[in-house]
Amino acid sequence: MAASNSEDVHGLVSLSDGMTLASTVERLGSFEELSEMPSPSAFVKPKSILYDLDGKQHRWDLVESHSSVGAILYHETLDALVLVRQFRPAVYAGACRQAKKEGRQRPPYSVGFTYELCAGILDKDELSLAEVAAEEVAEECGYAIPASKLSKVSSYMSAIGISGTRQTFFYGEIDESMRINNGGGVKHDGEAIQVLALPLAKSREFLYDDSLPKSAGLMFALLWLLHER
Repeated sequence: MAASNSEDVHGLVSLSDGMTLASTVERLGSFEELSEMPSPSAFVKPKSILYDLDGKQHRWDLVESHSSVGAILYHETLDALVLVRQFRPAVYAGACRQAKKEGRQRPPYSVGFTYELCAGILDKDELSLAEVAAEEVAEECGYAIPASKLSKVSSYMSAIGISGTRQTFFYGEIDESMRINNGGGVKHDGEAIQVLALPLAKSREFLYDDSLPKSAGLMFALLWLLHER
């Protein structure tokens, strides 16, 4: 195994050599929330929809964005779910707004880190969903798994009030013989991803620990694994 640093919570073990929450916090500098986008985004487009219901016109504001895939990765040797932890600026911005509203000081950067599945947006039309998932597993987690070894589990509609995108889940099994790099994401894209292994024996208590911010996709994966294994 590349690393075996205990995270001291729910049996989590780091699979990232040298990557920790603290080391990423040290790399963060200034943080400023802008009221408007300074330039068009390649990822989101604010829009408004007009629609009629019962003869009355209504307006709905939304954000056009990409659908995505998520990888439910089971590490056979560790009997664990492989997940990731990373800094999410939107989560931290929300925490800052709440602190300001309550008259508190700006919170530490650590509150902006979330636990998630390995996942990625669908922005490459030439690739199948499974191929995108396999690519994300290599980039974020550092394991090479063929798209043919990823089986579709299900999909769900995410952010239904604001974007209505779909996330599709794939399941795959890995071990250390499939390790090709340390993972961590694409650094020049602003990614700093720590790879973690959550023992299935601890997954239920992790799932219901709401002191640890986690994505809906990760919670679905844990429930699915608890039901299927």
